[in-house]
Parts: sequence; C-alpha cells; structure tokens
Amino acid sequence: MPNIETANASALQQIKEIEKRAHPLLICDVDEVLLQFIPHLERFMKDHGISFKETAYRLKANMIYTQTGENLTDDVCMAVIHNFFESEVGKQEAVPHAAEQLERLSKLCDIVILTNLPGSHNKSARENLLTRLGMDYPLVTNEGPKGGAVAALCAERGHHPVIFIDDSPTNIISVGKSTPHVQLVHFIADSRFFAIAGNLPNVALKSNCWKETGDFIENLLVTAVR
Repeated sequence: MPNIETANASALQQIKEIEKRAHPLLICDVDEVLLQFIPHLERFMKDHGISFKETAYRLKANMIYTQTGENLTDDVCMAVIHNFFESEVGKQEAVPHAAEQLERLSKLCDIVILTNLPGSHNKSARENLLTRLGMDYPLVTNEGPKGGAVAALCAERGHHPVIFIDDSPTNIISVGKSTPHVQLVHFIADSRFFAIAGNLPNVALKSNCWKETGDFIENLLVTAVR
C-alpha cells in the first residue's frame, strides 16, 4: 500500500472547493517553478546583510551573516523566509514561458496550483500576481510535504494521468510515496541550483526549461488518450 500522508485541514478544505472531474490533471508548484524565487530571495537577503554560504539547494543551514560568516539558526532562517514572503509575495517575476506553456497544456488537462506559502493572508496576493501574469488557475495553499494534498486532488480522477511539478526534493519524494501513479517532474528555474540538484527516484523529467517541460507533458497526455 502507498504511504499516503494526510493533508492539513486548510488544504483539504480548499481542495473540496475545486471541481473534480474524470480528466487529466497537472498539479504545479509556484516558487522556482512558475515564479522566480532564488534571485528575489538573494536580493532580499543582501539588503539584510545575509547571503548563501554555498550553492546548495537548501535554505536552512545555508544562510550566513555576510560580514561575519556566522550561520543563521534554523529559527532565524525561517523568520527571514517568512519576512521575505510578507514583503515580496506580490512582486515576484514569472519564470520564462511558464504562462504560455500552462495555457497550451490547459487545453489538454485541468491545472491546479499547489503552493507552500507562509501567512494565510498572502494567498490573495499570490493569486492576484499569478492572474496578472496570465496564470489564473485554482490555487491551494499547503503546509509541509505535499503527498496528502496531491492524493486528495487525485480523488475522483479515475485512471486519467496526473502530473506533479515541484522544485523541492521533499515534496517530490512525498508525492512519489503517496501517489505512485503520478508522473513526477523536478523543476528548478535557477540555473545554478538546477545544475547541482541531485537526481531523485521515479522522476520522469528533471528540467529548468518550460518549453521542454511543456513538450514532455503534452506528449504524456496525448499518448495517454491513444
């Protein structure tokens, strides 16, 4: 039996409000997938005298005070990230070609955006930004690993294909365990962090290019209906 995690109550309530139908589904993360994250975060950190210690795809244990080289504690790292979203959630730029590729794929599948976003009031700011950038799709805010939320989103989809795109190894692995039938795409827009990201189990595609990703997903969907 798959190891199905349970989504938090807020995410489950949001998922209940989304129309489900027997149709292919694309579930897509936001930061480093639809919206630029690392470049914005680095600029925000620089303004606060903080930088990354090394090019490694993690946040905790990788932030230092630039002048002293001293590591930030995990709690302070999380406070920086929380403050970043409070300040920047409505200002992030789109990842190149994300909007046009989602528009293309929306003719073949339903699209739901699933994001881990601190601060409940930030959801509307993120929705408004995505709408302005041409990515107006149902948005679910989640906390923690996404396996449970993806399992809930898959319910009532029958045997139609489901694709999940995320930058986080934790979320990719979580979804792989909870819903083994879901096709996994590991996407990291930032070229530096993409280059050093390890290969994860059961990933169908690892990419930092939305044109490549759009072609791959379209081929999956078209092949599935033949």
